[in-house]
Amino acid sequence: MSSLPPLNALRAFEASARLGSFTRAAEELHVTQAAVSQQVKQLEQHLAARLFIREAKGLRLTEQGRSYLPALTQAFHTLRSSTAELFGERGRTQLNVQASNSFAEHFLAPRLHRFLAEYPRFRVRVSSSPWTVFDQPNNADVEICNGYGDWTNRQVERLTHEHWLLVCSPQTLARRGTPGSARELLEWPLLSVLGYRESWSQWLAAQQVSLLAPPPCLEFDTTTLAMQAVRHADGVLLTRSFLVGDALRRGELVRPHAGTLETRGGHYLVSQVGDQRPKVLAFCDWLRRELRIHQAGLAG
Repeated sequence: MSSLPPLNALRAFEASARLGSFTRAAEELHVTQAAVSQQVKQLEQHLAARLFIREAKGLRLTEQGRSYLPALTQAFHTLRSSTAELFGERGRTQLNVQASNSFAEHFLAPRLHRFLAEYPRFRVRVSSSPWTVFDQPNNADVEICNGYGDWTNRQVERLTHEHWLLVCSPQTLARRGTPGSARELLEWPLLSVLGYRESWSQWLAAQQVSLLAPPPCLEFDTTTLAMQAVRHADGVLLTRSFLVGDALRRGELVRPHAGTLETRGGHYLVSQVGDQRPKVLAFCDWLRRELRIHQAGLAG
């Protein structure tokens, strides 16, 4: 069979099977009972299969009919939901945000209640990923990406300016003592986050240490995991400043060395070029304001 059955025939069968009656299906579809019966018969001819056993007391699904019904019900549900999401009121009010894992967990999620309080008509759906991959399809209206801003055919706005620094747990610093130099940190277990161009060796070079760093003993694909590990591990983590600022301010992590390394990377707001939809404009404006408040708090 090379072609799909007629859509009206599929709708007639799905409604009749779900409701158990041609008459009730006709009421739902706003057609006559005879039209529903004819469309179901047309579908059976197209499939060369019997879907109903017609009895005096009503309809009874055949085994093939019972097997076919769930797939059709799900397909129509998906079609209705997608249509409402893209073209109906839901499409105008639901905002789909794709964000890097660490940004979503440490910055975005704790603040989204303020967006909803300011814009109660909108609904937000957040998904997260450790990597930025633009060649895979998604339905994001706005993306918050961790990287270097080198993406084409997108509207790209830099959100953060960061640098690399070292953090460890207060317990680790108390046990090991403050290192007298960056070189001494080579004796500590080193932790790092995957996917960046900067490395431990580059941080050491920025501190005028010519030695290459040994391979990290622990590596993670998100800053969230790395921060959780360094809280418990007897080691030191090289990480970007933005996401550890709150943990440093709360004293959950400390800096064993003041040295930093500049980075060209940061977090970027990425959207479609020229997107002027109210939900996108409102979210982007709110996010900029939240970042200004956050940065002022870190500076203070």
